[in-house]
Amino acid sequence: MDPETVTTITVDSYSTLVDVSSQQEVLEEYVDGIEDAEEVSRLWRHQYILYSVIANDIDEYRPFWELIGQGLRYALESHGHDVPADVRDEIRRTVYEDRIAVFEDVTDGIGRLIDAGYEVYVVSNGTPEMLEHLLEAANLDGVVTDAVSADEVETYKPDPAIYRHAAERTGTPISEILHASGGGMRDVWGAKHAGMQTAWLSRPDKRLPREHLGRDPDVVVEDFHDLADRFE
Repeated sequence: MDPETVTTITVDSYSTLVDVSSQQEVLEEYVDGIEDAEEVSRLWRHQYILYSVIANDIDEYRPFWELIGQGLRYALESHGHDVPADVRDEIRRTVYEDRIAVFEDVTDGIGRLIDAGYEVYVVSNGTPEMLEHLLEAANLDGVVTDAVSADEVETYKPDPAIYRHAAERTGTPISEILHASGGGMRDVWGAKHAGMQTAWLSRPDKRLPREHLGRDPDVVVEDFHDLADRFE
């Protein structure tokens, strides 16, 4: 990656700006007698990501908030937990509105990228309402230039349409955008396939394995401070 070829930076949201593993403690709080909260949490996230890919495949878009709710129901029922709809709604709201767990490097690290002269946009599967809560929790509201939601094109990552839409929204040639993403590599592969440069935030403390199905990112960094070091 050559920083001189980058004019705009886009960043993913969930697993990149916020730690979705906070789901586990909320499950433990709301589901009586749960002893497998870690497994339920892991299946919950896997399932709603899977639903987003299926929605793309069959051209049946549903807002991400709905997919998260369906994924939670499936994960709970798969592990034998019969949880009423109103409690499931409270779990979902608590995780994604009340207790958004922002990674420590996010606010200052993205601030450094902006101070270095780059416009930063969030590009997310999340709904506009979800992103509003996220930006407020991360103290990025009014700091990043804007947030681009899958709702705008009714297409989820890693479909190239959402990345191309982001390029249009930023007014930047897609080859001059660096897309930074943590968590799994699906988002990196999608952005790379669409024509963006890419950075994978490996976050060693999360112990996420490197995946090798798709094309390698242009740069691998530990967190947003490590990324900012490349641009200052």
